[in-house]
Amino acid sequence: MESWFGKIEINGIENIPLSASSPKLGFIEMTDRNINVVHYPDCQQLLIWLTQPGSEYSTIQLKNKKTGKLVDEWPVTDKLSGSTQLVWDTLSIKPGSYWININWKDQWIHRISIIKHKEGEAIPEKGQAITEKEKAAEPIIYKDGFGKIIPDEDLLLRKKAAKEIIGKFTRHIEYEGNFRAGSIIYIEDEIRFELYHEMGGGNCMFYIDIPTEKQWTAATNTALSRRKDILEFIAQTVQAQQASNCNYEIKENTITYYYK
Repeated sequence: MESWFGKIEINGIENIPLSASSPKLGFIEMTDRNINVVHYPDCQQLLIWLTQPGSEYSTIQLKNKKTGKLVDEWPVTDKLSGSTQLVWDTLSIKPGSYWININWKDQWIHRISIIKHKEGEAIPEKGQAITEKEKAAEPIIYKDGFGKIIPDEDLLLRKKAAKEIIGKFTRHIEYEGNFRAGSIIYIEDEIRFELYHEMGGGNCMFYIDIPTEKQWTAATNTALSRRKDILEFIAQTVQAQQASNCNYEIKENTITYYYK
């Protein structure tokens, strides 16, 4: 089988009813948090975390956006790893623009728009679109009476804000261990920290230990002002990927998932 090593770019995600009467009850929309692309020198994988158990889906289709023709189709179970994760070796996809349609109960479709680039073709970084005028503009350097450079506080703030925006586009969750106990790893640019999780009892499916406000900065190396945003991202991402049949509650030192 011929292989195409160009990188894959995710262009957008839609959740589309197959008919006007398709019930929304029970359907959970997919977002960009449910998708990740991993590129290696000799292989590449598209990872998709379904919002419902894989057994509730029928087929996954690859369609050419330009022609609308069906390129290939498989049962979702052919690419299922575990209960909700799809693992797709994408070297067989030729360069071009495509839709990936994932059919849920013949009622809704998760539609993912992708571009398979030619080998060596760069993918534009999200949040880093720069015009030619901006490229040409050089920052003004201010110096004091002794020739010492005065820091441009506005420029520093803008750089910090840009870095945080890019980090939020690329941040993701990884897992170690198993369902009974293990680690949930938060990764955002140079930030990386682990949170322990363990299976619960009764109506509690599982819980994640989190640092308290006093422990937060030392444990995560991030500002306390970012605690709420990061915990919400972790809670929502884990719910979408691992606990779609649960509600969660963020407490002082745990994120707890309860069966609906």
